Amino acid sequence: MRALLLGRVLRRERYNVLVSYENSVYLGLVKKKVWEQDKVLVNDRVWFEPITDTEVSVERTTGRKNYFLRPPVANLDLLVYVHSFKNPQCDVRYLDLTLGLATLQNIPVLVLFHKADLLRDEDIQPWTSLYTSLGYDVMVTSVYYDLSALKERLRGKTVLFSGPTGVGKSSLVKALWKDASVRVGDISKVGRGKHTTSWVELLPLDDTYVVDAPGFSLLEMPAMNPWDIQRMFPEIETTAKGCFFSDCLHLKEPSCAVKEAVKKGLIAESRYNSYLYFLDKQQEEAKKR
Repeated sequence: MRALLLGRVLRRERYNVLVSYENSVYLGLVKKKVWEQDKVLVNDRVWFEPITDTEVSVERTTGRKNYFLRPPVANLDLLVYVHSFKNPQCDVRYLDLTLGLATLQNIPVLVLFHKADLLRDEDIQPWTSLYTSLGYDVMVTSVYYDLSALKERLRGKTVLFSGPTGVGKSSLVKALWKDASVRVGDISKVGRGKHTTSWVELLPLDDTYVVDAPGFSLLEMPAMNPWDIQRMFPEIETTAKGCFFSDCLHLKEPSCAVKEAVKKGLIAESRYNSYLYFLDKQQEEAKKR
């Protein structure tokens, strides 16, 4: 048996992947058992055995520091959430969802309040103050602004861009890397007879890797219990320690420290409303299961 080699998954499509190893790229054939057990993801490090000069057999994955299944990507260095307040006016609940899911996966997040050229500074400033006060990195951007500081922030990292459709992710990536050919957040399909295929892949752009994930504008919320939802909002989780009931969900329970903090303005009402929305959404989904 040949010695196994360690490579990096650059693209995932159906039951095949593209594997990078020492400046070469190979077609990786993944056994059904490996798909079922390991869920081979883009940017996984995988042990493989050479088959031919162009094909390898993927035997198993190595450990991951973080991952998402939709889109199927692992080992991110940074998640960039692109949010706009105009054209389109985005729902802050999905900003909060992305921040929460990244918190659960220990992924650093950079929030971009984008298309800032369409707004006055005083319209963005309260939101910038809120999220920076919560410990998140925030930048105010536009494709018409100098993006050199943002590009430096992304240098040397593997990055996933997320955000609602129409917020300008593709145009932003192309503004950062002039020669980039990306489909970020856009549906892109390649015809093969009567079938069409889309894939997720890593794009090397200078010394940054960008996850190109067509069809995955927003992260999907997996099934989770109320305590995981609470963990998505660190200020709520911390304040909840002062609730009279240890299992308080901060709904109608008496002596709730979280509701009191919202009344006093210590927890932003928008964040509390996001928490209530996703708690209710999970409870409704649980009834269907």
